[in-house]
Amino acid sequence: MSRNAKQRDTVNIRQVAEKAGVSVATVSRVINRSAAVTSDIAATVWKVVRELDYKPSLAARYMKGHLTGSLGLLVPNLESSFFASIATGALAEAQKHDQVIIISSAEGNRAKEITAIDALSRSVIDGLIYIPVSTGDPLPEVERFRHLPVVVVGRREVFKERPNIYVDNVKGGYIATKYLLALGRRRIAFMAGFWDAPCSAETITSALTLENAGAYSSLDRFQGYLNALEEAGIPYDPELVVVCGYDFMAGYNAAAELIGRLAGVDGIMAANDRVATGVLAFLREQGIAVPTDISVIGYDDGPEATMAHPQLTTVRQDAQQLGKVSIAVMNRLLAKQGNPEDCDCEEAENNDDVVVDVSLIIRASTTAKPGAF
Repeated sequence: MSRNAKQRDTVNIRQVAEKAGVSVATVSRVINRSAAVTSDIAATVWKVVRELDYKPSLAARYMKGHLTGSLGLLVPNLESSFFASIATGALAEAQKHDQVIIISSAEGNRAKEITAIDALSRSVIDGLIYIPVSTGDPLPEVERFRHLPVVVVGRREVFKERPNIYVDNVKGGYIATKYLLALGRRRIAFMAGFWDAPCSAETITSALTLENAGAYSSLDRFQGYLNALEEAGIPYDPELVVVCGYDFMAGYNAAAELIGRLAGVDGIMAANDRVATGVLAFLREQGIAVPTDISVIGYDDGPEATMAHPQLTTVRQDAQQLGKVSIAVMNRLLAKQGNPEDCDCEEAENNDDVVVDVSLIIRASTTAKPGAF
């Protein structure tokens, strides 16, 4: 173990007070923001806290009256309108309770997610709203928040001991596919979006049985897609599945790969609205008419859905509602805390899962298949 690592393990509040030239009580007041301290003294204390890499006891912050009013929010990528909308909803709800939110982005990268978790663990916050990058395996680094409430958003059963708030993606995949089938579409492609793919298109059905399948919203949507096909008596064709990313170029390239190797596709369910706009761009370049030749459905109902040409039929998942509910659940957990010495945080958080409904928004990118009826 390095010298710095040893120092982090042994630094205590008395050492911070000694180096800052103040009392232990003053350090405690600065960290907990529980009493007036001059800005000069506060700046000195925070400088020493950073120099010594001092991490206050997370549990100690839950002593009565020591909540800071600050929450952490970690998102996979703020460039996504879906995650940005979750943040917007969380901010709006937090403001109602005079809370502030420290937002950090993992930029779709597991290594950066770990760095962000480390940074947030050093922040003075009352709890963490956590939207994991979909890698399936829970990050052990989240254990740093074991004495704080953690609300997991947008994933299902990632941390089973924590409350999970997510949309009904199985229903989303089902209603999108069922609608295309009702339009007479029979060769419906499914674009499975992943940040870090747990499977290939060839093995996606076996991935449904993975213990951590709930970490991937695309697997839930894929299950809904399969359910709709089975209900309609249409055999599943693995050739119609493409694994891709979540941005415009991912959709463009996925459409190029799909149309380049497979004839007769008459419907596409895209991973999200950004992917769908890439699909539309490729089809337009190829002279393939949307919605008559191929009908396209997105997912999210973000700004891209109405900016696209034609405007997108899409599955609406209320991202702002996810953010609002996450704050409501967090505040219920904070209200439960009392004295953490007598409260098992994980036990208190059980049975708080919330499932947010989805709906289909019909626009101009879908229509009945000519001659199907």
